Amino acid sequence: MSPRRPRLLRPALAVATAAVLGVTAAVAFDVVPGASAANSAPLAATATHGHEQAATSEATQEAKAGASTAAPTTEHSTAHSEKTASTATSKAATKAATSKAAATTDAPIHVMKMPKGKWINVDKKAWAAQLADFRTTQPRKVKAGAKMNPEFNATCSYSHSGKNDPIVFPNQTGASHLHSFYGNKITKANTTVDDLMKFTATTCVPKKDHSSYWVPSLTNKATGKKVQPNMLIAYYGSLLDDKNKKKTVPMPNGMRMIYGDASKQVKTPAGSRDAFYCSGGPLEGKARSTDGNWPVCGDGGTVHFMMRFPDCWDGKHLDSPDHKSHVSYGSQGDCPKAFPVRIPAMTFSIYYPTHGSKAGYSLSSGMASSMHADAFVAWDVKTMNDRVKSCVRQLVTCASDGKF
Repeated sequence: MSPRRPRLLRPALAVATAAVLGVTAAVAFDVVPGASAANSAPLAATATHGHEQAATSEATQEAKAGASTAAPTTEHSTAHSEKTASTATSKAATKAATSKAAATTDAPIHVMKMPKGKWINVDKKAWAAQLADFRTTQPRKVKAGAKMNPEFNATCSYSHSGKNDPIVFPNQTGASHLHSFYGNKITKANTTVDDLMKFTATTCVPKKDHSSYWVPSLTNKATGKKVQPNMLIAYYGSLLDDKNKKKTVPMPNGMRMIYGDASKQVKTPAGSRDAFYCSGGPLEGKARSTDGNWPVCGDGGTVHFMMRFPDCWDGKHLDSPDHKSHVSYGSQGDCPKAFPVRIPAMTFSIYYPTHGSKAGYSLSSGMASSMHADAFVAWDVKTMNDRVKSCVRQLVTCASDGKF
């Protein structure tokens, strides 16, 4: 186990070769991804753990609506149950890190001050109704040959961009740095969970996922052009012990979570924790950008990022002032007593259609270390209930269309 990259463990590679959409891909299980991306094929695949199946017609139709031209193979790597929560950076540490970063980059980094949010209580009536429906939901019969990994996913293409963040800067249009949005097409500064459930046009498969997901926008320093991730796959699974996996319940609609720290401005050389890496070819790239913070991929590899959100919830709040304190990571196979509700562990696998650049990149939030992501959960209740009961609780893998 490498202590430097807890999000993706690095044991000896166990690699299988698979042909997907006519592209030969190296698929790594429980290791850092090693699948190469085909930058000329359309996004037309239904993602599952460790591979992609041929897309359903629904996936193909939705892909045409917003996908770019790349179709990387899915190499979602299961993170282990160690706690990887990013702790809040102290004001002193943030100031020191920012000063150091400014001294070692081409221009000073402006770190946006993130305001404190507030505790948002779960709608007890709606939550009780969802749980009641969940209890009566009958799991579908698992087909022979189903992959035994507890997860389902939503495979999403790029929707739109905007200097908005309905979690950190609610009702404050233009107050945030620029974000790239995936999923619900309505998302803007004043978006609420009711909006997400009402205006359901989405770039995700399945269409029943009305959630919104977003990340800071990436710019190529050499060209000044934005590089939008052509695919964001949101995996919903479990990393707890098997007995606790079978106690997982659906996420309540309106759940908000943030991974990462937009104020973190430090160097990310090869081997850094929570860093961009190459999907396909050498993990850290055949070279590094001039500033050392970005991989320059070889052998057809493309830039990639992966992050895992907490899987334990306090059962009381949809959000907290720091957008993290209402949830926690599991430890030793179960959830902490203060966070007794076992929810799906959400993992983002983010594909960028670029091989890297010696000039490097910048995020709208600053340096590569400031990479973060927001999730505003809103699923059709019966669809979420079925996915948790049929896929996660039965310890099997479901594709984007929900099939085993």
